[in-house]
Amino acid sequence: MSDWPDWFLEALRHRFYQYELASEQQASCSTGEKNLFTQMDQFKMNQNKDIQQLLSEWEEAIGYQLSQDKQSIYMEGVKDGIRLILPVIQPTVTR
Repeated sequence: MSDWPDWFLEALRHRFYQYELASEQQASCSTGEKNLFTQMDQFKMNQNKDIQQLLSEWEEAIGYQLSQDKQSIYMEGVKDGIRLILPVIQPTVTR
């Protein structure tokens, strides 16, 4: 990577550190989320079948929304990568 311009390397480092920080923050939330899901499962077990069904549907909807959010974040990362690399690969192309 020594052929890459300094500004490009710095931009990659900065972006990596942003993702690393976000990942660490998300990891600390993951433990809390696991506890929440465990509590939710225990709560569900103590409910009648209708409420269990409603809670299961709610969990499914939340899971779907989370997967959509993660997909959106991933695509933003892909777009960021393209925005960073395209000017280096084709320096004559401007936005």
